[in-house]
Amino acid sequence: MKDHNSNYFTPMEIDAIGEIMNISLGSSATAMSEMLGKKVLITTPSVHVRNYDDLEIEEMQPAVGVEITYITGISGNNLMVLKRDDVRKILEILMYTEIDPETFQLDELSLSAVCELMNQMMGASATALADVIGTMVNISTPVAFEVDNADEFKRKYFKEDEDLVEVYFNIDIEDTFSSTFITMFSIDLCKSLIESFGFMAEENPSESSAPQPTEPTSGPVQMPAASGELSQADIDAMLAGAAGTNSVPQAPLQTPPPQVAPQQAAAPQGMPQMAPQQGMMPQGYPQQPMYAPPYPYTDPRLINVQPVYQNYEMSPTEAGTNLDLIMKVPLQISVEIGRTKKLVKEILELGQGSLVVLDKLAGDQVDVYVNGQCIAKGDVVVVDDNFGVKITEVIKKADLINSL
Repeated sequence: MKDHNSNYFTPMEIDAIGEIMNISLGSSATAMSEMLGKKVLITTPSVHVRNYDDLEIEEMQPAVGVEITYITGISGNNLMVLKRDDVRKILEILMYTEIDPETFQLDELSLSAVCELMNQMMGASATALADVIGTMVNISTPVAFEVDNADEFKRKYFKEDEDLVEVYFNIDIEDTFSSTFITMFSIDLCKSLIESFGFMAEENPSESSAPQPTEPTSGPVQMPAASGELSQADIDAMLAGAAGTNSVPQAPLQTPPPQVAPQQAAAPQGMPQMAPQQGMMPQGYPQQPMYAPPYPYTDPRLINVQPVYQNYEMSPTEAGTNLDLIMKVPLQISVEIGRTKKLVKEILELGQGSLVVLDKLAGDQVDVYVNGQCIAKGDVVVVDDNFGVKITEVIKKADLINSL
């Protein structure tokens, strides 16, 4: 199988694609690990450029394909191909059950589970990709499908005259399996990733950093950034640049010596004299006064300070009215006779006549909830053909506060 890497990318760009994919799919492994409850490693991306004829996925068959479309940030599709038996083992972990390889079928339930897993994985991948390229990346809902025929798969998703980037990954799920899967991208999508990554702009720094010849201009000579003393070479360069124009006054080449401020008028008695300041403005700029002229003081006036807002005190009648309003707030009361937990598989198998066994015995007290907070316990009774609860225990206020 021939690689066409050199037709589109340099070796450094191929390495950059692999690094971007490694960061992106590394986040996918974390999301997958959280869903499966097992350690997941996705490593060692191998990047290749293939043409239509060299694209071979027969080694993956029977296979399952997943199509992901990037809708914002970048444009293009990501086609992922996994081995069908690997998908079966992943579904066994998700559904807490064993699946016979001979009878395994990718029905609607299985495809839905695969899509949800891929949605979590590629969502985490898009977030990591956004951090790498510096722009928000959003994806569409992944679409899973069986790859029954490799030729039909290629005809549906690729053009015969189109080359594409194929990335192989190793995947290892703790105590389950070690295998490989493939992701495929268009050439344009990978180039946009590299450009967003800023790699192409830095590949040839000599081109961008080479000094360009400059022509004499008639504008003012720009002083170098102030960093201390000027060298003789800098002075000669500025003199040569300024020789071609007389329309703009030449900037001073050396910092003028500090000017001594003229003697100021005597300050009023009791006010300290201000010493002349060093480092004044260069010659030619107007001198600023060293301090403001004395302000004429006047005798202090007595000001009658009054509060802006009137101090309102609630009367006992108003307090009682507010309490009455609170007493009329409706509260939702519910009674819980018990709880239980079931697996997703068991929930899906529920039907008419199924029994759900709770965690409480017959005759045990039930819990009384008010707005979702347990406040009491009691016994179930029947009142006029209606169920009711006879309160036998009220939760203490201290216990209620501690439970919040």
